[in-house]
Amino acid sequence: GSKSDKSQRMEIELKYLVDDREIARQIFEDEEILKLKNEGSDNFIPMHAIYFDTKDEALAENLMAMRIRLEGKVYVATLKWSGGSENGLHKREEINVKVSDEKLISNPEIDIFSRWGIFDELKAVTKGQKLVPIMEMRFNRREFRLDTGKSVSILSYDLGEIRAKGRTTPVSEVELELFHGDEKDFRELGRKISAKYLLKPEDLSKFQRGRLL
Repeated sequence: GSKSDKSQRMEIELKYLVDDREIARQIFEDEEILKLKNEGSDNFIPMHAIYFDTKDEALAENLMAMRIRLEGKVYVATLKWSGGSENGLHKREEINVKVSDEKLISNPEIDIFSRWGIFDELKAVTKGQKLVPIMEMRFNRREFRLDTGKSVSILSYDLGEIRAKGRTTPVSEVELELFHGDEKDFRELGRKISAKYLLKPEDLSKFQRGRLL
């Protein structure tokens, strides 16, 4: 998600693989979808994310993922943990913190998350080890907000690549993320879009795809 205030929230999103950029363009120009669009909510955001872990991948072993991401012109530190995915529906706990300290951007420490309850667990998991970069992603995100009257969500398309250990894999995915409102309504909207465009649900997060590299 690209909500970048200081907050902890449950992230709920639907992810779909898009083999063809043309399909993403059609979705973003679909008249039925545009009827739900909030005027002026269009965004185009270049993203550059670096994921960090201990040398022995203690975070990943404990189903945690930490990244520093440049979103447009703002650096955001994110920690995700627990949860899972099924049929392209991803649910995870997430903390986002804006970071302006140059030192922490290039050399982050877990102290960034010291104000949250998860911090003790984070300390126990990392055992004072230094965090090192393990993968990076660069992609462009196109997004706007949809309001059905029952749920508000963000429709986005990410195009770019994941790089880890000298190997790369492409990113081309449509995401629908629940902002607030009724989850059932949100899932129904995702079902309609995916059925119309024959989209394949993606159960792997970008991070998990990077780990496969």
